[in-house]
Amino acid sequence: MTFTYSVTALDWARIAPELVLAAITLILMMVDLFLPQTGSGPKDKHSGASNFYALPIISVVGILGAFAATITLFLVGPLRQYLVLVDPSVPRDAFNNMISADWGSLYGYLIVLSASLMGVLFSPAYLKRLNLVHQGEYYALLMLATIGMMLLVAAASFLTVFIGIEMLSLALYILCGFVARRKSSQESGMKYFLLSSFASAFLLYGIALTYGATGKTAFIDIASFLSLHGGGSFATHAMLLIGMGLLAVGFAFKVSAIPFQAWTPDVYEGAPAPITAFMSVGTKAAAIIAFARVFGIVFARQSGDWLPIIETITILTIVGGNVLALAQTNLKRLLAYSSIAHAGYLLIGIVAMALMNPVRPAGSTGSTLLLPIDTHVATALASILFYLLCYTFLNMGAFGIASLLERADNSGNDIQDLRGLWYRRPVLSGFLAFFLLGLAGFPPMAGFAGKYYIFYAALNSGHPELLLIGVLASILGMYYYLRLIAAMFMEGDHPLAQILGLGNVPAPGVATTVPATPRTVPTSGTSGATGRLASSSSATAVAVKPTTANLTQAVPPVAASVAREETNDLNGITWTGIGIAAIGTLAMGTILPFWLIDLAQRAAETMIR
Repeated sequence: MTFTYSVTALDWARIAPELVLAAITLILMMVDLFLPQTGSGPKDKHSGASNFYALPIISVVGILGAFAATITLFLVGPLRQYLVLVDPSVPRDAFNNMISADWGSLYGYLIVLSASLMGVLFSPAYLKRLNLVHQGEYYALLMLATIGMMLLVAAASFLTVFIGIEMLSLALYILCGFVARRKSSQESGMKYFLLSSFASAFLLYGIALTYGATGKTAFIDIASFLSLHGGGSFATHAMLLIGMGLLAVGFAFKVSAIPFQAWTPDVYEGAPAPITAFMSVGTKAAAIIAFARVFGIVFARQSGDWLPIIETITILTIVGGNVLALAQTNLKRLLAYSSIAHAGYLLIGIVAMALMNPVRPAGSTGSTLLLPIDTHVATALASILFYLLCYTFLNMGAFGIASLLERADNSGNDIQDLRGLWYRRPVLSGFLAFFLLGLAGFPPMAGFAGKYYIFYAALNSGHPELLLIGVLASILGMYYYLRLIAAMFMEGDHPLAQILGLGNVPAPGVATTVPATPRTVPTSGTSGATGRLASSSSATAVAVKPTTANLTQAVPPVAASVAREETNDLNGITWTGIGIAAIGTLAMGTILPFWLIDLAQRAAETMIR
């Protein structure tokens, strides 16, 4: 058997966003070689202020270029569809049905690029605070992970699915363990590497068995085969069932679905906060969209076989994610379990895509991926796309705040550190409360709109039990979000707040009864002695306004480190990303749903053809 295929300019045009990011990746690595060096040490290369601005600016320009290419493809979409109708020889997808060129892929590009943009904006201040070197590698790997996610979003073949997953995973392995001097970061990278490799093996075996049962790897060819021949013989059907089971395990790991979620809290907590933010949204979005393509569209006629398993995983993920989050006292771990619960809400959309009548009607040709016999399928797929876009702004904003709170030793995100945060950093605590309320589903933030449409899809598809479980779990989830908010606003007795003269302390100039500050008298004759305390027997009670000198003497090393971190001159870039997330969170819950849900519906219809 011979095979010939000639790549055309139209193929390259359809992957223009990926090409832009690939070019920017090469530029980043070359620019990094010419950054100014102020000394001979390994860290001196990144001591200049310009070094912390050049690479992120180039990365942002590349992402904006990919945005422009994506929007352009949206605009020329009707023209491309016209060409396909006029000339059937014009291929629908790129590179011989390897990469999909539908609006669903472009909608997914917007989600992944939004997460990548905010991840880049969160990074400069974080890298400077931790004095991390090799910034060129950092931003280049982040761009490569973005390309891998976009390939997974647009995958129209199992071969592209595997390439996309491996490309994003290899980059994230390194990025999770990027803080070499921090054991938790190294542990995060190693755990993600080992468990992700294990899941990739399941996925690869599932692909192999599916190919053995159908003889195809392209989605449209597999769907046509199954529509014409069904499951085939008993041996073929058994092979297909095992293949679907292994594929479900691989995808469930990537979306952090229970019982394949054990890696998520540890990896999210140990990885650098900007990387955690990026992977919590980008990886989940890419994997969920690929999951929906494979099971909701390609295996649509076999929905009777996979529906009970996927529905069970969905219920376990929704309930388990919310219940396990109740015991968390660390912000990043809490957001990790929150992301597990949100993965469960997204899986509702895949369950809702299951055909009510999976039997192929008589006389159908099987020439399309899915026959238009159940309109609820497009509604369910559209709810997934819209929910992912809402979740992008919510989760990126919350992790952006976590990146500002995180210190060099990976502390700063425990509930003890958040107590009384309103008295120390009111703007920061206000934005964190805003994003947490959005994740909980309070209107008018994006979380409410996203859950509304995903629950509507469940009810519309004949799964009221998922609607009931989702609503009850969302009410339960409000507790752990509100507990953090209460700690920030209602508990101002944190020792650090008292030392810094902030929080629940009298106003300046108001007299109060306080013991005199003891003086430390050094002891002589012993090297390294800590000294002894001596105080006058009679002390005058006065209110002393904290001064810079007093704080320098009284604030312990941890508090001094916090003060230095707060003065980071690159925090403005991080706040730009948080501002984008806040505007998106509010707009997605108020104005944009009336337009974006219609766009998602049209994108879903182009995916189901």
